[in-house]
Amino acid sequence: MEGCLALRVHAADAEGGRGPAGVLYNFCVARHRQGSGLGGRLLPAAVARARAQSVGSLFTATVGSGSLFLRHGFAPAGLRLAPEAWATSLDPRRGARVFARTL
Repeated sequence: MEGCLALRVHAADAEGGRGPAGVLYNFCVARHRQGSGLGGRLLPAAVARARAQSVGSLFTATVGSGSLFLRHGFAPAGLRLAPEAWATSLDPRRGARVFARTL
């Protein structure tokens, strides 16, 4: 395997008035493929799939720089708009940065 990226769609939040939200999980590229553009191809494919599933916003977290996400329209974000189940699962000791993108 040279790279992977998972998308999970969380149901709409009826109380908060928000539509379905997506979360990108386990985004990784094998060390020997990093810098080859593979991540830059995986991410737009995941965004397209989220759009096809009527996701209104997309979230992710990384302990890395997040530069790939920034180049693809994500911005630093807080957790208050993220799916609660995902937001509460993040381990604050890891120091992950959260990014979001409206679709």
